[in-house]
Amino acid sequence: MPKITSLKTYLKSPSKCFIPKCKARCCINAPLPEDFLPKHKDKVQRHIFSAVNMGQNDPRDTYNSVIYSTRPITFIGFDETGKSLYGISKETMERYQLKSMEDIERLLMSFEEQKIYNYCPFITDYARCSVYKERPPICREFGTMPGVQNVCPDKASRIEILKFNIKSFLDIKGFFRDVKQILNAKFGKNT
Repeated sequence: MPKITSLKTYLKSPSKCFIPKCKARCCINAPLPEDFLPKHKDKVQRHIFSAVNMGQNDPRDTYNSVIYSTRPITFIGFDETGKSLYGISKETMERYQLKSMEDIERLLMSFEEQKIYNYCPFITDYARCSVYKERPPICREFGTMPGVQNVCPDKASRIEILKFNIKSFLDIKGFFRDVKQILNAKFGKNT
């Protein structure tokens, strides 16, 4: 009986990142090395409104880190209670015609309600990283160290991955739909 229990635990425990389930929550307000964006400008996926150089993110770092804002309201950091702090540029205030703190709070709430987060500029709309092979140390280390802030809520268990793969394999309608799209793209009429 203990072997069955340990097998169940093994199959159900979160094991690894799994793109079909990923919501890229680990890539929100990501502090990137300050020289990283210039080296990979051609792979940027999201409009950058502003940036905040936050200095050294980790005592082990030998570089300053920058948080890029991919939404009009810029994440600045956390206050002493852990609440997020935001800033907004003069251009954004004029563009959105913001005249008061209430206007700014409404804009921020609309982002939160629509789940428009400050994703890393390299994250695609499909929650994939456009610089995955060259990603910086902070991204490579995520999920490898203990701590609440370092645990992915979307990590999939082995059983979830197995179910997804079996379902995908058995999805005959989806297979034919995909083949039809490929054929239409390749041989379809241009309109």
